[in-house]
Amino acid sequence: MPPPHPAHSTPLFILGCVRSGTTLVRDLLRRQQNVICPEETHYFRYGEPFRTGGHSNPLLNSKTLLKHREIDGIAPETFKEMLMMSRSRGELLCRHVHHMAEARGLQNYQWFDKTPQNVYGLPLIRAEFPKARFLHLVRNPLNVVASLKLGKVIKVTDIHAACNYWIEAVTIIHQMTSLLEGSLLEMHYEDVTTYPVASMEKLLEFSKLGDQKELYRSQDAHEERNQFHDVLSAEEQGIVIRRCSPLAEKYGYELG
Repeated sequence: MPPPHPAHSTPLFILGCVRSGTTLVRDLLRRQQNVICPEETHYFRYGEPFRTGGHSNPLLNSKTLLKHREIDGIAPETFKEMLMMSRSRGELLCRHVHHMAEARGLQNYQWFDKTPQNVYGLPLIRAEFPKARFLHLVRNPLNVVASLKLGKVIKVTDIHAACNYWIEAVTIIHQMTSLLEGSLLEMHYEDVTTYPVASMEKLLEFSKLGDQKELYRSQDAHEERNQFHDVLSAEEQGIVIRRCSPLAEKYGYELG
């Protein structure tokens, strides 16, 4: 059975700023039966045209992405074949997911992609997957910047650079909101951690990725710790507040 065409697919894309809790939501959604989510793909992240060296080289050579595809069961030689068979980013992503489904013996499956940085290709995703739904998980930028400074997954010591991670991702989605009307769900990370059961019920209803609400418990998440108090200096907190407040206020965050 050939992989589905992007235009006929109905996936969910989880987008936004890194360190906003997307991994938590991914892991919870993966509990649903016959639902596939690859490790982060980054297929829509890079700005160079698809199949040019500027786009293919990081996909082929990034140690992180090689590890991600290893977890998904896609060998380097297989990925190269998939890449050369694909005419677009969307076709490559569909082949990636279909390969995982075949390895699991699944013919009827649903899927979603959790790659926050794919937000940079949001218009292309929308064009290639017109039936897709989108989840924007937004988190207090003070805690995002603090997490980036700690560097447990991604380390960013330049506070302005860390701010830009949040500002750019949230700005892109904010500018696209009217075009995504009806296909976009925005949720606060703080709501997910405080009310994980209700949040997952809401997401399942929106995404149509399953209906097994009984799989979730209040113990699935812990409330936000607001680690920025201990991680960011007063000067650093001031930078985040000055730069992020205009956009954060649109999402209900009072930083100052």
